[in-house]
Amino acid sequence: MLNIETLSFQYGRRRALTEITASSAAGNVVALVGRNGSGKSTLLRAIAGLTHPNAGNITWRGQRLERLAPLKRALEVAYVSQRPSLSIDLTVHELIALGRFASRSRLDSNLRIGQAIALMGLEALKDRSFHELSAGEQQRCVIARALAQHEENGLLALDEPFSNLDPGETMRVFDALKLCARAGALVVVAMHDLALVDRVAQTVWWLEQGRMVATGSPPDVLTPTKLQEIFHCEFDRGPQGLTLATRVSSITT
Repeated sequence: MLNIETLSFQYGRRRALTEITASSAAGNVVALVGRNGSGKSTLLRAIAGLTHPNAGNITWRGQRLERLAPLKRALEVAYVSQRPSLSIDLTVHELIALGRFASRSRLDSNLRIGQAIALMGLEALKDRSFHELSAGEQQRCVIARALAQHEENGLLALDEPFSNLDPGETMRVFDALKLCARAGALVVVAMHDLALVDRVAQTVWWLEQGRMVATGSPPDVLTPTKLQEIFHCEFDRGPQGLTLATRVSSITT
């Protein structure tokens, strides 16, 4: 269970998050949505334990996140940033293996690394340098590292993992995240593709200007009326879920 209680965070004088309160049980995919600059990345970094809030707290399985021992947190909480980068030259296999540095079982680590490589379809690339890959291939590599890192009932925090992916790769990642949730993980993922949110998530957390303005199921939160109000685009909800219709506003001279 992840609990976020009255969480606030600021960069200098700029308030990025204001009294965020939300919770979710394991086994779910939570989609974090909102306009650019709404605080999604900051909240994900706080959930991953990479930033410390100015007020409030985050508990994971009843323990304060910042009080988890580093090795325990490394096994239970995995994070994928919006812009994957690597400062040293590693192969795909070596990069993914970094996700298991906290594990004491070599046999288990080899199994988890192999599973992550297979889930992301990286078998043919595992001996290639990370720096030689396309942006989409690099994205799949860092996702595979996170999949290898977390335990089956752990916490995955992903910031725009579908960026740079073609439709086939998007569905591969989509299926992997659903598989993790069914196995007992909690997946919290920042997303802009609201039609995909409708398909992948059980719960939506909607941020605006650093505040949580709505939580609930996709049909309850992502209503066409609310979306048009925020994004100035028309959306339809039908048998196939949420779809983008036509733009409401136009440029005039």
